[in-house]
Amino acid sequence: MDSRTAPLRPFVLFCVVIASLGALNNGFNTSALNIPGDYVKQCPGVPSGVITYYPNSSLPQCIPMDPWIWGVATGMFAVGGLLGAILSAPLARKFGRRDSMMLMNVTFFIGAVLLSTSTTSAQFAIGRIFVGMGAGFMTVVVSLYIAEVSPPKYRGALGSVLQLFVTFGILIIECIGLGLSSSIGWRVVCVMTVAPAIIQMVCLPFLPRSPRWLVTNNRVDEARSEMLRLRNGNIDEEYNDMLATLIQDYDEKNVLEKDSVTDVPHNNNNNTTDTNLSILQLLSIPVLLRLTLKMMVVHAAGQLTGINAIMYYSTSIFQNSFGDNARYVTVGVAALNVALTILALGLIDRLGRKILLFISAVGMCLFSVLMTIGLKYEISPLQVICVMMFVAAYAIGLGVIPFVITAEVYPTYAVGTASSIALVINWLCNFIIGLIFPTLQTACGPYVFLIFAGITFVVAIFVFAFVPETKQKSIDQLGHELGWADLDLSTYFDKNKQ
Repeated sequence: MDSRTAPLRPFVLFCVVIASLGALNNGFNTSALNIPGDYVKQCPGVPSGVITYYPNSSLPQCIPMDPWIWGVATGMFAVGGLLGAILSAPLARKFGRRDSMMLMNVTFFIGAVLLSTSTTSAQFAIGRIFVGMGAGFMTVVVSLYIAEVSPPKYRGALGSVLQLFVTFGILIIECIGLGLSSSIGWRVVCVMTVAPAIIQMVCLPFLPRSPRWLVTNNRVDEARSEMLRLRNGNIDEEYNDMLATLIQDYDEKNVLEKDSVTDVPHNNNNNTTDTNLSILQLLSIPVLLRLTLKMMVVHAAGQLTGINAIMYYSTSIFQNSFGDNARYVTVGVAALNVALTILALGLIDRLGRKILLFISAVGMCLFSVLMTIGLKYEISPLQVICVMMFVAAYAIGLGVIPFVITAEVYPTYAVGTASSIALVINWLCNFIIGLIFPTLQTACGPYVFLIFAGITFVVAIFVFAFVPETKQKSIDQLGHELGWADLDLSTYFDKNKQ
């Protein structure tokens, strides 16, 4: 049986789960202080701004911060995510997908130490930057690794595990936060976020390296051995297709060296390469530029459509409707996010990426409009329902698919750089929404969600018109459909020919 249509080997699922622990840590650090956050800013039993200390300790029980400082300090997570996304391409190229994940887990440890021992808002913010770096890096590299070890038939569903683990991490840490909402509990939560990193670092050495990365580094025999570990059936056709796509990279490597912009070692004894396009090179090739612009819009849509804004606003909505039980409803929303992400896992290779993105954008547009009505006329049940359904619409499409599709549509020599660009846009838009939403809320009042309704409407049209469908297609097949399979880079970079 051809490996491309053979049943999934359980070992592949194990590889995906271990790699996705990096995404679990992303979820942990995203919401670690969502519920116990008030105890970070306010010491128990004293006026606001007064600091008390733990018995027989020099550590303060809290770090008083006004809303602006608190917003900036927690928002440093997105700044760290930007840095991690930028670092992902060179590190994944140099050390490989698997080994670079081991390396970057160190940032989670550094961040946890800084956060759990924080005495000032500056130290707290720096700790958030470090955990954000790990989260941003993992978001890029985990999606690359999963796309490159998964059979085409299952790649969409397995790629969705990344976002599933993010939502699962949010749910777990919020459940933990219910029991650790105290002046000491918030520091314990910060320490507990290293657990996924420890498990992943122990298990990663047992995982195979990416066969595509090995081939591009002239380790052809090792690549074949790793593919045999990852596949049922006969791998010859799939392996040869991969080689056929990558074999042209030898000439492309020479082209890039003549252009004096590559920083990779020479390796001229086989028709393979370990090169990767720089950002300027990527954007100078029309077919890859068009793809990159599409992916940038898709990733920006995942944030600019208002998911974080509505989650920020949901706290006050739930408090108005449920009083002291609001934190339990918040956990319920996190659970709904997990459940709908699991649903997307089953649908992504059935309905396809494009249709789910379209349904997601249309649903978010509808519930943004209804949310505006609920806020305008103070209909609390409608507000709560809209928050739930908005999150559900996001989870089945825009929450999952941007990370899957970005890793699918590029050639190996461009995917690292392109993924970094897309994730930088994702994290940048995340930070922008977190920064400007309070101002928008003050200025627009109950009409603020009409802004997001307009954005999601435009996104729906964009998806319908421009986003390609990648369902159950090999990366090499997509190369022919999208126009980059037969690219001759010498047309763009060989100065001798120019």
